[in-house]
Amino acid sequence: MAARIFSLLPALLVALVLNAAPAVAANCFPVVRAPSPNALALHRASLQTAQAPQSPMPDLLAPGSAEITYLGHSSFLIRSPQNVTAITDYNGINRAMVVPEIVTMNHAHSSHYTDFVEPGVKHILRGWATPPDGYPRHDLRLRDLRVRNVATNIRGFGGGDEFAGNSIFIFETPDLCIAHFGHLHHDLDAGRLGRMGQIDIAMVPVDGGMTLPHEDMAKAVLALGPKMVVPMHAFGPWSLERFATLMRDRGYAIRRATGARVMVTRADLKTRSVLIFPEHLY
Repeated sequence: MAARIFSLLPALLVALVLNAAPAVAANCFPVVRAPSPNALALHRASLQTAQAPQSPMPDLLAPGSAEITYLGHSSFLIRSPQNVTAITDYNGINRAMVVPEIVTMNHAHSSHYTDFVEPGVKHILRGWATPPDGYPRHDLRLRDLRVRNVATNIRGFGGGDEFAGNSIFIFETPDLCIAHFGHLHHDLDAGRLGRMGQIDIAMVPVDGGMTLPHEDMAKAVLALGPKMVVPMHAFGPWSLERFATLMRDRGYAIRRATGARVMVTRADLKTRSVLIFPEHLY
């Protein structure tokens, strides 16, 4: 009997530690859990040890807010109230003034990922399936930010579809939920919408051709129902304005940022809007 009790001690200690760990508050928990396909290993977030000190960070943000800086193409710097920083579709070119703690990537094109990550990045989340690792699945919690993904298929270079070649990454702060569509190539079905959950801000590609056509992208956004839509991946003012017009016709007001950085709070989400950064950033 005593031997059996001692054999259970490691499991009991792990349970106590997990129960004592602080949870990241969020308001966009998925409606259903993501699938774990049989015969596919779960893709685990790779870890890069910091090799350089972080650049100085500004003061902490006000509770309930998030800072979004548009770096260009499909890359944004997202900063949480406790100064957790993440860059979306990190490509090593559209960098920020600070070294982020987290980077997410997609591999539809080389401008959405890189194998050469600047020193100091701690968590590298690749959003596509790879033969050694299988289905890409991430759920990272760092201070007051949670980052998880919902995989989507993409068109293959040789025709057909590539299974789980893209991920929609979701960034959850205590009060805001931000979804980055990556290089979305198909409509969002009920299963993926359910796994994404309730999204406040959606960052969507609006090129109209390399990803979804404008009408289909607007349809995907309306199916998700975010309060704020942030266009990216525009390839010129015509494409940007075409998408903005479609969303305006569907009840979204047009807001234009005066610079590359904006602060967003829940108070900014009382009405549905499309947030457009200055055109030279696209």
